[in-house]
Amino acid sequence: MNNLAEANLYADAADPVELMRRYKQTGDLEIRNQLVMHYLGSVKKTVMSMRSILPPNMQYEDFINQGVLALIDCIDKFDPSRGASFDTYIFKRLRGSVLSYMRKQSWLPYRVRAARRTILHEQEVLTAELGREPTQAELCGKLDMRPEDYDRYVAEIANAEMYSFEDLLENASQLINRSSAEESEGTSPEAQVMHDELCRVLQQAIDELPKREREVITLCYYENLNLREIGEVLGVSQQRASCARTSGLAKLSRKLSDYLNERESKSC
Repeated sequence: MNNLAEANLYADAADPVELMRRYKQTGDLEIRNQLVMHYLGSVKKTVMSMRSILPPNMQYEDFINQGVLALIDCIDKFDPSRGASFDTYIFKRLRGSVLSYMRKQSWLPYRVRAARRTILHEQEVLTAELGREPTQAELCGKLDMRPEDYDRYVAEIANAEMYSFEDLLENASQLINRSSAEESEGTSPEAQVMHDELCRVLQQAIDELPKREREVITLCYYENLNLREIGEVLGVSQQRASCARTSGLAKLSRKLSDYLNERESKSC
């Protein structure tokens, strides 16, 4: 390759829009590889932005690899003529690919799913009876369960609650998207109203959480800390932080589910 051609190649590599145009015209895999390298930082950034909800026993490299596969799929399917930027196009798809991979790797056995239902139900019953959140000792007494068994179950179901909440957020996002042009750069007034309303509902639900649960959710989603770091900040064990996150996300999920059901019924 002569110097002029090499210079042109690097100039094009700095312009992903031009690279995308050329790839769509030629299908040249070398150009696609340049696009992958250009957007690899977006993949890594997405994975790191989710570090607070990634299972601690999984390797970041596995998520990066899944993100790269999703990125390649996005490059192949992206249609520049629709007017959206590629950065906008890939954001949700990269995040979705990471969550999908987590679900496949974190299947819960029946005994854990059953314990999840029982624990959350008895927690609601005790809260209604006491007029406040029950302590762990009170909840273990109601469940006839040893504290160490309770901690083990809660640790196992923590990710399940997170997946449920993330799924609801994705459903909310899809509901908003239906009120706006798909893949559009702009946002319709109705979609903006729904987005603002969703933020208000979630913020109110977070404000209504007990202090410890509110602190854990805030540190997890706003400060992007993992459970070990949250435990260190709050001076509690990682298991206690996990319990608080599970309980808090279950309540947020119910609030969000009620909101989505209400929106869906109004749209019918």
